[in-house]
Amino acid sequence: MNIRKKFSGQFIMISLFLMFLSFSMITGIIFQIIKIKEYKAEMTTLKKQLQTTKQEISKLEDGIGSKEDLEYTVRQRLNMVRPDEIIYIDIGKGPNKK
Repeated sequence: MNIRKKFSGQFIMISLFLMFLSFSMITGIIFQIIKIKEYKAEMTTLKKQLQTTKQEISKLEDGIGSKEDLEYTVRQRLNMVRPDEIIYIDIGKGPNKK
């Protein structure tokens, strides 16, 4: 009888420890599953954002054309001159003369 009381105390301690261990493992797994779902949702939103950004970039690249065309257009509109360029003005072609 004395041996039975001794083992019942150990049995209770071991069973409590195993229940605590299983509870902590189950809660850890549940939290990991929740985090995985959150990360998957975040990945889908980032993929959509990346796709829209790529579409915007392609639209902008199509609108710009080549770099030389853009540079020529900007220089003509703003009357910009490079430092090493020489500008010749034809006096015979003025706004008043046709």
